[in-house]
Amino acid sequence: MGTQIDMFHNTIDLLPSQKAEREVKASKQNDQILKLFQQHKYCDFTPSEVYIRFGQQWPLTSVRRAISTLTKMGLLWKTDNRRRGLFNELNYTWRLKN
Repeated sequence: MGTQIDMFHNTIDLLPSQKAEREVKASKQNDQILKLFQQHKYCDFTPSEVYIRFGQQWPLTSVRRAISTLTKMGLLWKTDNRRRGLFNELNYTWRLKN
């Protein structure tokens, strides 16, 4: 029996109906971010680079959550490569899992 991966981490105690709405929104973010990796299947990206490519339309924490979720689902993998991010800190990169 597999474990379910939450698309939205309910850290703010939303009502079930509100949580369901956020789940749908998070799922769409996952889909769009996965599509980016699929379109650039030989490239790796930091979460900050993904955040910038999408015009900062989502919080950086949401981009990180989506990348973590896609990694747990076996669709992305974390590389050993690191690049400087938005706050000049080294960030790992992810790429599409073959």
